[in-house]
Amino acid sequence: MTKEEQLSIINDAIKETKYNLKPLGYNFTFWGILIISMSLFHYFFPQIVQFTYYSSVFYWVSIPLLGMVYTTYYNFKTAKKVGYETQLGRAIRIIWAVFGISWIFIVAISLLNGVNPVQDILFLLGTVLIMSGCIIKFNKITLGGIGLLIFTVYTYYAPALNLLLVNVVGITFGMLIPGLALYFQKKDE
Repeated sequence: MTKEEQLSIINDAIKETKYNLKPLGYNFTFWGILIISMSLFHYFFPQIVQFTYYSSVFYWVSIPLLGMVYTTYYNFKTAKKVGYETQLGRAIRIIWAVFGISWIFIVAISLLNGVNPVQDILFLLGTVLIMSGCIIKFNKITLGGIGLLIFTVYTYYAPALNLLLVNVVGITFGMLIPGLALYFQKKDE
């Protein structure tokens, strides 16, 4: 077997693995739409979301927790249908599980200290997106994560920015667009 044939086999395996990660694209798209919708609803209807201090916390914790339950169910159902788990899929699953646990800790610590967790969560999300994109060799996700990191760092230098709108822009370019690109990727790309 020549080097070219070996490289072709490796590249074909990478393409197949990337195509098999379409459910990850669904997850990115789901979370992008959910968080963007929540941010816009909160921005346009603050009187509903911020009825009390705790109603805002309840809004931003309960809906994402329900989203976590839904995506966990979806991912288990998808994995069961496939019937096997690749090492790549396992690594991605672990990274996102750690993100979920870290998200819970960031929200709890922020609540106890009375600070807004958006910047910390977006920074963590950016790093997880970069890791995911690098692992699956999907540049659009890596670039989305890098963009989200840069955007999040910028918010520290422009504190007057509305963090709900920051959320919308950051999640759109960091998750929604790369998620749609991964989900609608053709098998031969």
